[in-house]
Amino acid sequence: MKISKHRIKTFLWLVILAGLTGVTLTAARFQTEAVITDLEAEVQLLDKGNNLILPEEVEEMVVKKFGAVKGIPVDLVDMRGIEAYLKTNVYVRDADVYLGASGKLMLNLHQRMPLMRVVDNQDRHWYIDADTVIMPVSGRFTARVPLVNGNFPATKNVRDWPVDDLFRIASVLEENEFMGSLIDQIYIESPDMIWLVPRLGPSKILIGDTHELEDKADRIQRLYTQALPLKGWDTYTYIDTRIAGQIVAKKRLNQ
Repeated sequence: MKISKHRIKTFLWLVILAGLTGVTLTAARFQTEAVITDLEAEVQLLDKGNNLILPEEVEEMVVKKFGAVKGIPVDLVDMRGIEAYLKTNVYVRDADVYLGASGKLMLNLHQRMPLMRVVDNQDRHWYIDADTVIMPVSGRFTARVPLVNGNFPATKNVRDWPVDDLFRIASVLEENEFMGSLIDQIYIESPDMIWLVPRLGPSKILIGDTHELEDKADRIQRLYTQALPLKGWDTYTYIDTRIAGQIVAKKRLNQ
């Protein structure tokens, strides 16, 4: 008796379907019976291997909020809830919680990257990251980022600060390697009286506002690489870049 190709295909599909159903049921039974064997946090390091938050602190956070998870059946652990909770930490940019090898509950975290350190009018220090999130300064380490001060009201709303100007300056310092290594501090006297404090040379650099900031940075770099090595690093007390195409320099009194 000849069996049609259609019947053979139907039979094969039934076999495959039965196999998949068996695998699914086995996985579901394993999920029900399996328990968490341990808890382990991994925190992606910032530049130069620094951490705003340590793995053991992350583990303590989870245990304090959700209780000890070791020995708990896997299907009773709210992994999405743990993820959402970890993301509420101001130092955490993203979190991923999953079941790892040997039944470990893995907590994988990405930290926020500080771009600048702002000192407000109450002398409190804050980090700001690329998402304009304000973070308290960590006792764990000091990020090597520009210090920013001036007229900064005590607030937790970053929009109360001249954040757009700050980000334009931070962008130039990040993209321009010379300027990034030169500038140590930003002082905002007013929106059109912004000063940069360099690590060497003149005591301060007046850029005014952030209009044509890249051009001002180019003029500063030319002064530092072409003029100051010849005239002397301590020749000028400050320089002014507000006039287009020029740099006005004020000599020190003893020069």
